[in-house]
Amino acid sequence: MTLETVTYLLIAIVSWGLGAIFDKLTLKYLEPVSAFYGRTFVMIIFFGALLSTRFSKTLSDLKSAPKIAAVYLSLSVIVTMLGVFSYLKAMSFSEASKIVPLSSSYPLITFFIAVFFLGESFTLTKLVGTFFVITGIYFISK
Repeated sequence: MTLETVTYLLIAIVSWGLGAIFDKLTLKYLEPVSAFYGRTFVMIIFFGALLSTRFSKTLSDLKSAPKIAAVYLSLSVIVTMLGVFSYLKAMSFSEASKIVPLSSSYPLITFFIAVFFLGESFTLTKLVGTFFVITGIYFISK
């Protein structure tokens, strides 16, 4: 991996880790449904401002892409929002130190779908690494 890849990966890991803490703190004051819609509202404000700087380029790219790209983009948003909503509901019922690791077991799903449906290479190393991640998550959540 390049240094740039590692840098962005570390930023993502730290951001997601802090995001879970802020989610749990938010759930002290809001029900999960209100937190979900509140998060969405804040995202619209922030992303609306960001989108305004690239609106014409983004619109142009969306128009010139094959139609299936819009389907995949829409499905990505839908399943991600379903995941966030479900994560917030689960987080409201239990400890962040349990819910976050368990909800982070999604690499197993990604691994199998990437291999079987996207045609990515299946290697023993990837399988064992994914197994270790999932096993570690299991032990952390105990």
